[in-house]
Amino acid sequence: MIVSVAVALLLTASVAAWAADDDGEALRLEPVTVSAEKRTQEAQDIPASMTVLEESDIRDMGIEDTSDLAEQVPNLEFNDVGSRRHGLMFLRGIKSLPTGEPATGFYVDDVNYSKSYMFNFPLFDVERIEVLKGPQGTLYGRNSIGGVINVHTRQPDNEVVANVGTTIANFDRKELRGSWSGPIIEDKLFMGIYAMAEESEGYMKNDVDADGGNGRHTDGQAMRLKLRCLASQDWEINLTLDGQQHDDGAYPFRRTARNGLVKAGAFPEDDRYHYSHDYEGTQENDCWGATLTSKYETGIGTFHSITGFRDFDSDEHIDADFSPLDRMVKRYIQNDDNVSQEFRLVSPDDDGPFKWLAGTYFFHMDSENKLTNTFGADSPTPGREVYFKTNKTNSGAAAFGQGTYTFFDKLDLTLGLRFEYEHAEADSTMENTPSGGPTVTAGHMDGSQDFTAFLPKLALAWHFDGDHMAYGTVARAHRSGGFNDASAPAGKESFDEEDSWLYEVGVKSYFMDQRLMLNLSGFYTTIEDEQLPLFETGYMQSYTANAGKSHRMGLEMESRFKVAQGLDLSANFSWIQAEFDEYEDTVLGVDYEGNTIFCVPEYTYGLALDYRRPLNEDWGFFGRINLTGVGSRYFDDANNVKEDPYNLVNLRVGVEGEHLDCYLWAKNVFDEEYVLFENTTAGIAEDGAPRTFGLTVDYRF
Repeated sequence: MIVSVAVALLLTASVAAWAADDDGEALRLEPVTVSAEKRTQEAQDIPASMTVLEESDIRDMGIEDTSDLAEQVPNLEFNDVGSRRHGLMFLRGIKSLPTGEPATGFYVDDVNYSKSYMFNFPLFDVERIEVLKGPQGTLYGRNSIGGVINVHTRQPDNEVVANVGTTIANFDRKELRGSWSGPIIEDKLFMGIYAMAEESEGYMKNDVDADGGNGRHTDGQAMRLKLRCLASQDWEINLTLDGQQHDDGAYPFRRTARNGLVKAGAFPEDDRYHYSHDYEGTQENDCWGATLTSKYETGIGTFHSITGFRDFDSDEHIDADFSPLDRMVKRYIQNDDNVSQEFRLVSPDDDGPFKWLAGTYFFHMDSENKLTNTFGADSPTPGREVYFKTNKTNSGAAAFGQGTYTFFDKLDLTLGLRFEYEHAEADSTMENTPSGGPTVTAGHMDGSQDFTAFLPKLALAWHFDGDHMAYGTVARAHRSGGFNDASAPAGKESFDEEDSWLYEVGVKSYFMDQRLMLNLSGFYTTIEDEQLPLFETGYMQSYTANAGKSHRMGLEMESRFKVAQGLDLSANFSWIQAEFDEYEDTVLGVDYEGNTIFCVPEYTYGLALDYRRPLNEDWGFFGRINLTGVGSRYFDDANNVKEDPYNLVNLRVGVEGEHLDCYLWAKNVFDEEYVLFENTTAGIAEDGAPRTFGLTVDYRF
């Protein structure tokens, strides 16, 4: 019903505005320039499926973080289930594992954020976001089986830009932000400063009187400092320092019918948006980094150097039995450091029919994890403490190259190849301290692995004319293997790398003198040794294991239509089949061949109408209605627990002036109830956010 009403409203408004458009001005979608393939190109000329959002799109859509981004991109889902550290992303139905290696590359200003728990950072002062879909191994390397997300932040220049803003919303949410950018030395040295702070009380209610705030409360800050130097006509240097700190409510999971205490009759299921924990979970999250990039124009091409450092620290406290009983409290401390370096040389844009690039990439990551399980008075072993300490090191290098030759000014042939080497080490110890007893070493694991991979790419693109292109692509990618900690079951101390092949065809088109953009793609992706997150109930701890073979097959559509001056209609749709081809659980004796992969929706879609018109010489009106739909999903490999489809409607209306913008907005207008995720083994779940609404004000100096 909601879908039908929304579609009718969109079509009615579109036809009415089209009929009313008589100002004679040219209606045309502006071309979008991207650097998705590490050189400047128009998005419609790249033989790959991608979604590109520019600064105006990000503002109009109200995108503030990665969860908001996922609502606007077909075949992308992201939820920080439980806590900010537990980001769960699916791109084209391929999951990024919070406790293992991601399947989607996430880059900010060309620097890789190496783990999915780094993905959900505030998207403020962002100039452009590019979402590339499907394996991107040749240019981006390891852990890009699902695709790549490129975030480009705003660059300071000679123009002085200053802004302050605030957002006030229900659940006592308050946000304050500000920025300034401009020249220090005109035409030579520029600086940008961007900062924000936010807090909210959260929308999850604990029905047990425990110390702490509501579940999903947050109190955080973020900042970014940029220095840009034009050292000469040919040489540009950029230095960025950024950081964020958040103190959040963590793991407000409610009990479901599959929970052991519910099945035993000890406690009932929890109501939606309610949970009952005797200990309130919290997470303190600190993430900061530095980026140094250099671009130098040479006689044979442009030389790029990208140096990145990322530091991530987390201190998490969890009621690990997720009940009113004093059974187990878990403390998880994590410290990650990541250094990366890329060099690449890119041919000049006007270098004839042959375009090429070549480069090298190096990285080193250190991770230290400390996990303490403390058993309380209601456990079988009160006072017992189990401690895990795990150190992991990953380092590697890669060399890559890609070239495109254009025949007859119409046919583009692209060939690419990347060679990767990675070395991984891990050392994990488990210590057991009984109540009043001595500490003993209960388990130890250490090991090392080496991985190598050749990642080729072949693409053909035929340009019928300047408005229509058809393409086909074959590409390979892989996800790194690694190690679990000492809590993993015997024989599951490590997991193998994942291997993937992509086969994709598509068309990219403009119609009606570039008023209408329509892109279609079909893809088939095979995966061998797929990595799955499994759960060990004794210590309430997840681990990673391989599952044989699977595939993803699907269709994607994206369209934008400039209906009239100030009126734009956009639509997207994706359908996907994600199934296991080989996967047998030898412990349970169950064969999952042919089953749908958990948490992958059968379809997603989006419809949006944007309307902008002047009210007088000083003020204009803006309105947007957006409908997002998500198909049914399974929460378990056996396909016994199914979540129904759901639809979300977002609204945004406001007035815009030369210096001041004011918007009223609402997300999930009809207060749709849906489940983000359920751990069916433990019988615990988290609900999606209820209706939120607020006021956003921005002032430009």
